[in-house]
Amino acid sequence: MAERLYVGIDLGTYQSTIASSSGSIETIETVVGRPKDPIARNFLGRDVLFGADALKNKLACNIYRPMAAGVTQDDEANMAAARAFVTHLVETVDPEEYDEVFGVICSPSHVSFTDKSNLVATLRGQVNAIMVVTEPFATAYGIGEIAGSIVVDIGAGTTDIARLHGTFPTEDDQVTIMEAGDWIDEQLVELICKKYTGAQVTKDMVRKWKEEFSYVGGDDREHMVALSVEGKKQNVDIGDLVKAACTMIIIKVGSGIKNIVATADPEYQPILRNNIILSGGGSLIDGIADAIANEIADIGDVTVSCVEDPIEKVATGAMALAMDMPDEQYTAIN
Repeated sequence: MAERLYVGIDLGTYQSTIASSSGSIETIETVVGRPKDPIARNFLGRDVLFGADALKNKLACNIYRPMAAGVTQDDEANMAAARAFVTHLVETVDPEEYDEVFGVICSPSHVSFTDKSNLVATLRGQVNAIMVVTEPFATAYGIGEIAGSIVVDIGAGTTDIARLHGTFPTEDDQVTIMEAGDWIDEQLVELICKKYTGAQVTKDMVRKWKEEFSYVGGDDREHMVALSVEGKKQNVDIGDLVKAACTMIIIKVGSGIKNIVATADPEYQPILRNNIILSGGGSLIDGIADAIANEIADIGDVTVSCVEDPIEKVATGAMALAMDMPDEQYTAIN
């Protein structure tokens, strides 16, 4: 058996990714399903389902999304779901082939001691030692931008903004805002229901449309979807609504970036303004880098870009950090 496996884990509100030093990367939607009754248990042939499998059978299951705003929900059912999910996630990288597993898990920038303790608890029994770092820092480390940058991680539950200057960021270097991907979904649901009276939509439906069509800036685009309105199928255009919902987050993110710049050392503010990096699923919104650059242009010259492969970048950065850190930086959780 090999001596040690290093893993980086991005345990997200919507989906989670694990990257390992063996070279494997897995992304699974952060959903746990448990059969509702013995009939469902016999039909499904399992006591617990995960990710797309759980959603496919959601009418026969009690569905849990155990991560709220990037941390484990603090109740017994969701804690149990989170532990089951993390066990499943870690098993995808074959940890049994190694003597020990050291992991870096990522969290939003501002979490309570209880939230951080719950995150660690989900990994007890799955890894031997752990570090907890913020999502923007993991991304910055993975792309070699820990000095003189601002990283904006637009996830599902939270948007985390951090300025990096060659060391672990402090609380003062970071800000978390609650407007993120889930918030955009909620705005889009409201816009659809307002425009199409009697429309029957779920957040899962809207999330898929947003992921397929999301954009900001420019002329309205036509995006036709099949919508149930009072039980009747209608093909409707939601292109303008997707743009409107996505645009709503621009001012929120822009305000957070301005705050991070304004509270930085004034000598370094020009460097930070010209190295703003967007990551997370929200960075896949077409046109978002230009829209944010326009929103914050009043603070001076700015450069805003998006990372490549944003869904995997947090986990791969965390894994790279895991491999580089000395053992004394870890906390044993056996």
